[in-house]
Amino acid sequence: MVDRWQKEGLVLLPPETESAVREAFETVGRVATSDVLSMYAVLGGMEQMDREYWRLWPLTELVSENSDQSLQGVLFSDYLINCWSYRLVPNANDTSSVFLDYFDGKQPIQVASSVDEFFKKYVLDPFSLLEGPYPGSSAGCNA
Repeated sequence: MVDRWQKEGLVLLPPETESAVREAFETVGRVATSDVLSMYAVLGGMEQMDREYWRLWPLTELVSENSDQSLQGVLFSDYLINCWSYRLVPNANDTSSVFLDYFDGKQPIQVASSVDEFFKKYVLDPFSLLEGPYPGSSAGCNA
C-alpha cells in the first residue's frame, strides 16, 4: 500500500516509534497491540485521503478524536472526510480487529479480524471495507 500511495503522490508521514504509539494509546485509555505498533512503524499517517478516499490518522489526530473513552476501541482512520470512521478493538491474541463505525446509533461492524487482514482486503477490494458493509449508507456523510 505504501508504494501505491507514493505513486498517487500522497504525503505520507514518517513512521512512529513504538513508545510514541504506546503513549498515544495510553493517553486515550487503551493499549496498542502488536499489529497496531507494526502499522505505525511503517507509516505515521497520511496528510490527505488516498484515491479510495480513506486516510490513516497521525497519532495527534488519533488522540484528539478519541476523547470519549466510554466508546469501544480506538478510532484511527476515516472515509471521505469523516463520513464514517474505523475503530481498532483489541483481540486476546495481541492483535486488533477493525470495525467500521457509521455513527448512526448502531453497533460498529467488524470488517477485519486484524490490521493485517484489513490491509490485505484493502489491496484486493477496497469497496468491501469502505462502502460494502452497509451499501448505500450515508450516515454522517454529506457526499
